Amino acid sequence: MHKKSLAVLGLGSNLGRKSGNLADAVREISRFCEVVRVSSVYKTASLLRDSQDGYFNLCMLVRTDFSPENLLTAVKNLEKVMGRENTGRWYTRLIDIDIIDFDRTVLTLPQLNLPHIEMQNRSFVLYPMAEIYPDYVHPVSCQNIHDMIKNIKDDLGITRLGVCVWRL
Repeated sequence: MHKKSLAVLGLGSNLGRKSGNLADAVREISRFCEVVRVSSVYKTASLLRDSQDGYFNLCMLVRTDFSPENLLTAVKNLEKVMGRENTGRWYTRLIDIDIIDFDRTVLTLPQLNLPHIEMQNRSFVLYPMAEIYPDYVHPVSCQNIHDMIKNIKDDLGITRLGVCVWRL
């Protein structure tokens, strides 16, 4: 029997009905991945510390038969279907979906780096990820998730908002 891969997805939104956008994305991802866990929703300032509205973020742990490349294609297609427009790096977005980790694989491709190259610097990834994958160890640095959280230089004022209600 084929063993499904375990992936961590990071989702974010700072336009429109942010909580609803996250819930809609989780619901849609559940159509092509087995949802293992979904974190609470967290709010942070934008990475640019500019006048953008705050971001709502969560992480989800999923099992999938997809390869990393096929999972990337699926989540980027979902972003487009949900109405994401390319407004530039770190700018406003209806939905953003990143693959943070995929079976603790180390992979470098033009369109995908695994684990996510900036994960250890992002509170909006590490805090929700610690909820759903508390024993995670980074495959390159060998740091556990809790040590990575301690080493964050700017937590962007992260605040836990509550659970994501995505099941209908």
